[in-house]
Parts: sequence; structure tokens; C-alpha cells
Amino acid sequence: MTSQPAEKKNPYVTLLPFLHPFRTSMGFAFVAMIMDALLTALRPWPLKIVIDRVIGGKETRVPLVGDWLNSPDVSPESILLAACAATISIAIGTGFFTYLFTRIMGSVTQKLIFNLRSTVFSRLQRLSLRYHSANRLGDTMSRLTTDINAIQMLLARGSLMFFSNVFLMLAMLTMMLWLNWKFTLIACSVAPLLFLAVWKLTNKIKTSSRRARDHDGELASMAQESLSAIHMVKGMAQEKSQDTKFSTQSQLSLNEYLGRVKLQAWMAPIVDILAAAGLALVMYFGAKAVLDKTMTVGDVIVFFAYVTNFYSPMRAMARQAGGFAKASAGAERVAEVLQSELDVEEAADAIEAPAFTGAVDFKNVSFQYDDHPVLRDLSLSIQPGESIAIVGPTGAGKSTLASLLLRLYDPVEGSVNIDSMDIRKFKTDSMRKQIGIVLQESVLLKGSLRDNIMFGCPGSSEAEVQNAAKLALVDEFASKFSKGLSHDVSERGSSLSGGQRQRISIARAILRDTPILLLDEPTSSLDVQSEAVVLQALKAASANRTTIMITHRLTAAQMVDRIIVLEDGRIVEQGTYAELIDANGAFSRLAASDDAATKPL
Repeated sequence: MTSQPAEKKNPYVTLLPFLHPFRTSMGFAFVAMIMDALLTALRPWPLKIVIDRVIGGKETRVPLVGDWLNSPDVSPESILLAACAATISIAIGTGFFTYLFTRIMGSVTQKLIFNLRSTVFSRLQRLSLRYHSANRLGDTMSRLTTDINAIQMLLARGSLMFFSNVFLMLAMLTMMLWLNWKFTLIACSVAPLLFLAVWKLTNKIKTSSRRARDHDGELASMAQESLSAIHMVKGMAQEKSQDTKFSTQSQLSLNEYLGRVKLQAWMAPIVDILAAAGLALVMYFGAKAVLDKTMTVGDVIVFFAYVTNFYSPMRAMARQAGGFAKASAGAERVAEVLQSELDVEEAADAIEAPAFTGAVDFKNVSFQYDDHPVLRDLSLSIQPGESIAIVGPTGAGKSTLASLLLRLYDPVEGSVNIDSMDIRKFKTDSMRKQIGIVLQESVLLKGSLRDNIMFGCPGSSEAEVQNAAKLALVDEFASKFSKGLSHDVSERGSSLSGGQRQRISIARAILRDTPILLLDEPTSSLDVQSEAVVLQALKAASANRTTIMITHRLTAAQMVDRIIVLEDGRIVEQGTYAELIDANGAFSRLAASDDAATKPL
């Protein structure tokens, strides 16, 4: 059970469906590109006509209008005017079609990137905790931002340049073959070497770009982790140590980018030298053909213009190889997110969860992380409205039970039932909406105290918010702020104490008014005084609802109806606080090591 791709697929196969909604617009864009290429391929022909017919006075080979041009009834002046008009018409036509495909592809690119970024973000939210535990946050953010931006640049600029140049080369090659196929083969004889050189260098640049993007992800993760823990870094005087680690990782990224720059630097001279060789062949054999009178001067000029323009797109594409490689590496990293499998998938016939009464049953549940057993054939029944505490040493499987109840994971064996129904039969969102949670680390988001209380229940009335704040004792400290519940909290709530943040989390759970309340180590990070206040708020929150508290602070365990003791993934004891103390077993040993257990509520 992992959240990594089961089989690595071609990233472009994964991303291709995002183009599907825009197939009509892209069809118009490609037609515009083809028309632009055809008109661009005609640019040298007016000059050829002028040189052959007006200046040279000889017949000329021109498709479609050749008979008219070679007619003795047409004056040189008429031909000259027609050539000038054709030059202007071609310029107008290419300008129009260039505007058309640039605007269409630009619009398609922006909409496609919008859809892609939204889909990747949605996917990241739905991937399991296992995926997020295995991937560092900074690297994940890099995929969502920098890598998608690289794809955007490729689509916005690279695709226009690539396809327009490909169509242009095909159009010019067609014209050259029509004029003189033997001379065309001579003129393009160096093209295979050019394609081979560009292909090999591009592959090397792509590999280097992928390594550079991975190093950038690591760099972003390191910066994010260090800055998030800035209090600890400064308090323990580890600035220089973090500087060294950051510089070391940055050096790895720099080395890859320098390697890519070196490869890109080779691209231009190789392309220029091979292109010059092609032009030299055209000049040599073209001049001989004119002297031998097998070709006209106009034909040679057209060929020279075509060969010059034929290699120019290849130069342009070669210079953009770094951008292509960077976007390709970004596409691979983004596709990896979309290809990652979900640990928990909703059944096709899943139903909306009915209103729960709050009966919870773990039936013969076994679970393991990467072949490491955590729960072993565990069975536990909780009655509606009953409050229980699950205690035990670290690694006993306490938090795993909470994750299974929220269906963040599915058990390897057995089932988790609510009101006698396996929760895998419910639509996940409809089931989770009926479970309130208070976690060990109370996470606050950007906004006011009120916004944070309403998170998860945005349609609540002001009266409901005020009541939740009162029951959770948030009003005790909120009243000290000039704006009350409208007071804006700092990032991650760092301006509030741990107890204050936890009370906001409890108010959030009270406001949701769910039949089941899940408390995962709600007081573990609090001092004794703050714990007493939070426990008072928890009593109000747990009233008349099924409450499951996971804790190692045995003071908190005294407020529940029943205590469940876990060891090595199994229930070894259960009963009231007094019963378990008298039993002098596993719980008694835990109580002996917890000073807080001797203090009354």
C-alpha cells in the first residue's frame, strides 16, 4: 500500500486529456499555422519572378500562374506591379494568420494551465497521508508552481515556435522538391546530421534539467522547513548550520544548471556550422547550375532563401532546447502527482451517509505500514454518546485508529463500522462531515478568529459562532482584543498560545455539531494550567455525543466513561480510571510514569 505510481507512464499520455476540451480551438490554430507556413514559403517567389522575367527577360517556372507570366502579351511592368502586390498581400496574409494562431494558442494555454493547476491541487488534497509523508512539502509546492509554470512557458511560446517552424519547413521542402529534387537533396544533405546533433543534445539537456528540478524541489523543501522552524533555529543558534546545509544543496542545483548551460552553449555553434555547410553547398552547386544554364538565377535565389530559412527554424528550436527540456522535466514531475495512486478510493456504488447516531465498531481490524504491523485483530465497540479514551505507549496504534475512523487509510483486514455499516460503503465526504476533530496541533489559517472557527462550517450564523466560542472558552481571550472575534491571527496562529489555538479548534468542532467527536492528543503540548482550561472546554464539546479521545496524558483520560489500553496493536485492558488503577496492570504502569495522573480535574 503506497501512494507512488504503480507503473510509470509517459507523462504526455497523462497530460494529453487536458487538451481534449480545446481540440476545436487548436484545430483552428493549426489551420492558421499551415496557412501562415504556406504564405511564408511563397515570399521568395515574387523576387524570383522579377529577376527571371523583368530583369533577365527569361521564362520562369512558377506554380499556377506560370503560363500567364510567360505569355508575350504581358508587359514587364505589369509583372513587376503584380510581384509588388503579391509581396504586400503575402505580408498581410502572414500577419493575419500569425495573429490568429498566436491569440488562439495563447488563450488555450492559459485555460489549460488553469485546469491543470486546479486538477493537480485537487489531486494533492485527495492523496493519502502516506503520500504527503513520503514527499517533502517544498518539493510538492515546486511541482504545483514552478513545474507547471515551465509547462505554461512551453505551451505559450515553445509550441507556437515548434509547430509553426515545422509547418514552414515542410512547406519550403515541398516547394524545393517541386523546383528541382536533385538540388533539394544536395541542399538538405546536412539536415540528418543536424537533426541527430540536436536530438542527442536535447536528450542530455532534458536529463540535466530533470536533476536540476529535483534539486530545486529539495532546496525549496529545505528552505520551507528551516523558515517554518525559525524559532527553534534561532533559539538553538543553528543559523550557520542551516546556512551550510542550504548552500550545499544549492551548490548541487547550481552544478546541474551549469552543466545544462554548457550543453546549451554547444547547441548554437553546432547548428550554425552545419547550417553554413548547407548554404555553402547551395552556393557552389547553384552557381555551377546557373553557369551550365540548367537553372535560372531566380531559381538559385529561391533555393538560397529556402535553405537560409530552412535552417533558421532549426537554429531557433535548438536555442529553445533548454526550455523544452525544462518543460519536459516539469511535465514528468507533474504527471507523477496525477499518476500517484490513492490509498483510499471511493466505491462506485458508495451512498450518502445517513444521519449517524454515533455507534462505532472496530471489527477484527488489522493494519500495517509497509510490512510493519500496527494493529492486530483488534475489536472495539463504542455506544452512541459514550466517551472513551485510548491510551498506551508510543507506537501502540492509537493514532492509527483515528486515521482508520476518518478513513484516511483502510484496514488490511476487518472493518470499521458506524451505526453497523462499513464506512467503505459511504461517500467519504458525507461520512467525514459527521465526525468532529480536534488534533494535537491546532492549525490556524489566514483570517480572523471567526473565520477559523467557521472553517468546516462556513454557513453558520453569528449566534452559532458566538455560542461555540463561549462553550470552548474562546471568548475569554477574544474579548481582550479590540476587534474580538474579528481579530486577525498571524500565520499559523503564532501570536496565540497553544492553549488558545486549541480552544479555537474545539470551538470549530462544537460549531460542526457532529454526532462523533475525535480528539487526537488534544492536550499533549500544553502546560498544566492550559490543559485544565482546555479540558473544561472539551467537556462542553463532548456532551451528548460519542467521543473518542486518543491521549498519553492520563489527566485527560479521567473525564471519559471508559479507558482502552493498547499495547503492540492489541487491547490489553479496558475499564474506568479507578478500575484500571486498582487492577495494577498496564494502565497502572502508565499512570505511575505520568505525574499528571495524580492530579484531580
